[in-house]
Amino acid sequence: MLRSVVALCALLLFGAAPAQALVQRAYVSALTGNDANTATNCPATAPCRWFAGAISVVTPGGEIVAMDSGAYGTVTITKSISIVSAPGAYAGITVFSGNGVTIASAGLTVVLRGLTINSLGGDYGIAVTAGAALSVENCVVSNFSLTSGAGLYVNAPAEVAVVKTLFRGNYDGVRFSGGAKAQISDSQFLRNTVSGVLVDSSAGATEVSAERVVSSGNGSSGFVASATAGSASLAIKSALASENGSHGIGGSASASGAVAVNVSKSLSTANGLTGVFASGDGARVVVSSSTITRNAAYGLYQASSAVFMSTGDNRVSDNAVGPSSGTISSLTPM
Repeated sequence: MLRSVVALCALLLFGAAPAQALVQRAYVSALTGNDANTATNCPATAPCRWFAGAISVVTPGGEIVAMDSGAYGTVTITKSISIVSAPGAYAGITVFSGNGVTIASAGLTVVLRGLTINSLGGDYGIAVTAGAALSVENCVVSNFSLTSGAGLYVNAPAEVAVVKTLFRGNYDGVRFSGGAKAQISDSQFLRNTVSGVLVDSSAGATEVSAERVVSSGNGSSGFVASATAGSASLAIKSALASENGSHGIGGSASASGAVAVNVSKSLSTANGLTGVFASGDGARVVVSSSTITRNAAYGLYQASSAVFMSTGDNRVSDNAVGPSSGTISSLTPM
């Protein structure tokens, strides 16, 4: 009885114990990690096991570091954070269902660096339906091949950067919609079921630029912008689109949508139908300083009231059916 009275007096006098302070950096380890170490904030000397456990102890704007090679589990990100692998470590996320990384909270800034995200039945490697900014750096995202799946799916007005990342064997390599603004550089999109890079608008304005990128061996198109409403824009520079099942690069739009595709200093070759195409009332495609060659049908293809403009410095040759089809307008380079 006396002890209870003393404890009650102490609680009233000093208040409850303070909450555990969050840390700027937490560590995970496949070799020695244990999520019970969240009690001590997952330091390098006592790391956590899974990304999902470590995220609870990190302050917004902090980071989780994968110390050694192994699988670290799927994660839903609810705060601004960086998740990175140590140099030389394989930091894997295997996805049996759902998403590898889910970002669905407004205002977040997220960095993913050095991760390998692989599907064994998952929907999306990285799915963004809310958030402010995402940077995907030096990652590999593969085998998200279920119908309508994607290696990276963004349906939010977020700023996105994709740098030195490989998307392989997905339904779509990357798919942007919902007003996303994305920059892609030094990345590869290989053997995806439908498209390597898809910009798809049904509302708002979605904008993507891609520079020094390769999109090859995809089932339909290497790079494509499409809009049924709103607008989709795609700017491509110093890119390779090759051996895709139908088209290297293109844009299509209905009368209520608007698509703008600009291609410069790029190569579109050995695709199953066309090198570059434009289709639909709302589509506008401009090609400059590029080489369009050895495609199975036409080099340049215009249809259904689309606007297709080509500058005089393009090289269009050795396409099986002919250099062009439809109305291709000449545009004088500036």
